[in-house]
Amino acid sequence: MISGALFGVEPEVSLVLSQLGSAARRHAATVRRLRRPDRLAIGLARLGLAARTGFYLLLVYLIARLALASRNDQQPNAHGALAIVADAPLGIAVLIVTAAGFAGFGVTRLRAAWKDNESSVWTRLRTVLQGLFYLVLAWIPLSYALGNHSTGKEQQQHQTVADLLHLPGGPVIVFALGIVVCIVAAYQVWTGVDRDYVDGMAIDDAPRWVRRLVLASGAIGIPARALVFLPIGVFFMIAAVQGDPRHADGLDRELTALASHSWGDAVLALCAVGLLVFVVYSSLETRYREVARN
Repeated sequence: MISGALFGVEPEVSLVLSQLGSAARRHAATVRRLRRPDRLAIGLARLGLAARTGFYLLLVYLIARLALASRNDQQPNAHGALAIVADAPLGIAVLIVTAAGFAGFGVTRLRAAWKDNESSVWTRLRTVLQGLFYLVLAWIPLSYALGNHSTGKEQQQHQTVADLLHLPGGPVIVFALGIVVCIVAAYQVWTGVDRDYVDGMAIDDAPRWVRRLVLASGAIGIPARALVFLPIGVFFMIAAVQGDPRHADGLDRELTALASHSWGDAVLALCAVGLLVFVVYSSLETRYREVARN
């Protein structure tokens, strides 16, 4: 009797469960459509990450040339990378597209921080700062494409620091900028150690080798990049204390000074390898980063 009653009810229960499942799927699809950012913005954001990957790959190339004593006036910094791109066929167009990608990534990060009411204040603030950074960064390739070929040069950096030093409280401003660079670099090192970079990566369903590669390349590449740029913050602080903008050296002068020592080639090789690992991580981030999330 009981089994017969259950057998008679089972089709109705299955039908109800099926209808509930269909309704849940329709609701989830509706929510996804409502929360889905503009596809163009996401495409531009991924383009920005791809452009960043290409920049660091060019930087590795320039560092390798410096280590091999074949510099050819190509500075291992932003200016050197921009010059290589600009000299290529359709180079100016590539620079403009790169600027659009950086701007798209910046806007998408700001949008993610604005729409996310569940994350902590620190998480949203971090996303805002990242968005603002990429919006400012977009001006570098755009400025070069518009004809300002001093963009990214050491001389321009020295001139900018000199202008800041002449402002009321200028040395304090320059010193504070140096501290900010050092804090950001230290935070990036901690991010690699703490593996915080994994949180925004959609790799749960990715192949196992992808997950392992993301973990390994992020743990090595992110701190390596931070350590390469950390001395620039120290140089800014020295320039502020000395009141001399010539001490505010950038990446080019830092790496060139290393090359002048007998042990410099080994350090340059470590820098190049570390940044190459970051290139691997950046390419994976281009594919798997959830750019519309904090």
